[in-house]
Amino acid sequence: MMKRKWLALLFIGAVWASQAWANDFRAGQFVNGLKQYTVDAYPATLRFTLTATNIDPALPSELYAAVDPLLQSCTLAPQPPLVVPPGGQVTYQCEVQVQSYGNCLSLGEHDSNPATPNNEVTFTSTFSVIWAAGASHAGTNVLCLPQPALFCDDTVYLSSAATSPEGRPTEPTRLSIFDPATGALTPRGEASLPYDALAFNHFDNALYAIAADGVSPPRFIRVGPDGAASVIAPLDTAAPRTSLWTAGTFLKDGTYVGFEHGSQRLIRVDPSTGQTLSEQQVSAPFDLRMTDFAVSPRDGLLYAFNNATQRLTRLDPLTGVATDFAAPARIDGKAPANPVMSAAVFTRDGELFLYGAKGPDDARSSGFHAVDVTTGDLTTLSQKPVPPFGDGAMCAFYLWGAPRPQPATRDRGFFGSSESALLECLFHGPVSLGALGEVSTLPGALGVLWANPAIASNHARRTPEESMKVRTAREALTAVCNERFFGTPAPDLSALEDPASLDLARMEALRQELERHNHSGRRTAIPLRKRIFAVDPLRAMERAEEPRF
Repeated sequence: MMKRKWLALLFIGAVWASQAWANDFRAGQFVNGLKQYTVDAYPATLRFTLTATNIDPALPSELYAAVDPLLQSCTLAPQPPLVVPPGGQVTYQCEVQVQSYGNCLSLGEHDSNPATPNNEVTFTSTFSVIWAAGASHAGTNVLCLPQPALFCDDTVYLSSAATSPEGRPTEPTRLSIFDPATGALTPRGEASLPYDALAFNHFDNALYAIAADGVSPPRFIRVGPDGAASVIAPLDTAAPRTSLWTAGTFLKDGTYVGFEHGSQRLIRVDPSTGQTLSEQQVSAPFDLRMTDFAVSPRDGLLYAFNNATQRLTRLDPLTGVATDFAAPARIDGKAPANPVMSAAVFTRDGELFLYGAKGPDDARSSGFHAVDVTTGDLTTLSQKPVPPFGDGAMCAFYLWGAPRPQPATRDRGFFGSSESALLECLFHGPVSLGALGEVSTLPGALGVLWANPAIASNHARRTPEESMKVRTAREALTAVCNERFFGTPAPDLSALEDPASLDLARMEALRQELERHNHSGRRTAIPLRKRIFAVDPLRAMERAEEPRF
């Protein structure tokens, strides 16, 4: 079932009136801030932003109607007619809840696009604004995909950690994917029971954890891509049944290692059967309080942030001996006030990252931090106002012969929002777009990526040929940047070298090929070594220079 509701009307300079001079409007529409959005986790929330802009710089315009057939159950309030002053804008926001993959597919049967659903677009939402002299239309595309299997890449998985003051879970655990570039958390689903000690197994590309509520005996479980939990076996342990298991990871040999805080026990488990392989007491000559740890692919040791001593800690999984770093951790060169780190992950490159709050004042603002494993100091990479999460998991080892994820790609929205990624692309030299020109500067590249195919920056309407050049150029530039930034080879662009080949039909075929390519690897995580921890589309649009085709 899909639920729709209008959240608000953001109304900039518009007033009720019965008479106005009719001039041009420009319709605009985004879904979750993008022109094309992909859904591969359910339930999902789609936030549509619809705008009607009076592009006449001198005269007011009367908006007669504003409609979107796919969102017709949403109520626009107040309804047109409205008079919008010169340069003014009316903005509506509509929220759509998509409950399942099947629900998402069904929207393609009810939209106004006869070509949907297809492999590239599941449904199209078209927003139209109408005035006395004409109409303007804007659309967004949504692609629905089944929830994917997991692959060994730099995806950061986080589990929720709602607990009582005694540390017992108060609700079922939710699985989310954390995007370090935006700080966004994408829910994958909820389990029917609480769990902790989440870990990624590189042998079968699956998530495992320990289900424990402090009352019932603990169980070793597998967590699916949708967040659902399936019990493998009761956990055979000497720890009290009321124990809470807080940390988990997988060693290089494919065995699971879990840590129980109360009795300070370390357990090794065969993930295929849930059988306990060994159990021992952790030896630490200091107070040890850690909520998660991760194994280093370089030395095989477990690394954690000791919230009791404010230091990074090493733990030998074979001997159970823990060793604190010599000095308390510094964050961004300063001594923090009682930071609490809740999740730890290692990349296959041997980089350690911690997720948590810097101190009491940041309890509702969690950060993603890079860790120097030689000094134990932290550097904040992103900071967002989100609640703390309990555990992190990531693939720390690549298994030879295992299925590889699709080579990473991103669409033009990514390169148009991340100046660092675009600068790395341009660092390799100018990008030749053949007969469409050459891109050599950051403002010029942003101009190509953000160009409006329908209307130029001077409000002149583009011809069909000009519009096609804009749409093709931005996909071609994106394909080249995907090759330069991710190393994913771009399709052949030699057709752009011959001006005679730039007829509408051939250019549209090339554009579609490039767009498919640019979306083909969007499920694969951006390698954390790329250090893409900030995107700012508004700043990028401000710096964009109009291309000349």
